[in-house]
Amino acid sequence: MKRVLACALALMWLTPAVCGAEKKKGGKKKGESPEAAMAQRIERVRQRLTEVSVNDAAARNLESTARQFLADAERELAAGRVSSAQGFSQAAEALTRAVDHIRHSRETSPKGYPSREAQAERLERAYFRLQQAEYFQTQSKDPRAKGLAQAGRQFYQKARRAYDRKEARDADEFAKVCEEIVRALEYLARTAAPAREPPRLK
Repeated sequence: MKRVLACALALMWLTPAVCGAEKKKGGKKKGESPEAAMAQRIERVRQRLTEVSVNDAAARNLESTARQFLADAERELAAGRVSSAQGFSQAAEALTRAVDHIRHSRETSPKGYPSREAQAERLERAYFRLQQAEYFQTQSKDPRAKGLAQAGRQFYQKARRAYDRKEARDADEFAKVCEEIVRALEYLARTAAPAREPPRLK
């Protein structure tokens, strides 16, 4: 019995160490700096943006803004501001996903889409997220934010009209575009927010 208990205790101690080692193995490369990791992230987003590019005017506008954000991320990274670089890269990635959803809306291959009830729920979520767009636009102080907020509203209207016409693909994909645009605005607002400071004793 004592031997069994000892083995069990040994396993309890070893398991976290093994799991931690596995996590470390699959995580960031040993010795990789935050700057190097961010540079790789920016390049991955840029490559993905090229992959999802679509011949659509609205998509091209979003793609152009995403590329500007990536350039901003590189500039911030060069200045040693990794946190700001991350915010711009996240905004670019959100717009990349938005472009991808526009691409999906143009596909003709059959694809299962949510039920009418599920579509209505998604549109509700997109609607409520859209109510935050103006706040994020104001907080970001970015001149490009106004155009993004307008694009978000336009895609919500497209999604709502598609829902009325029972066009499931467009209703679903355009609602997702709206959500991703608002998410990009949120990242811009976070990037512009002042750095958090711990309180001082008086």
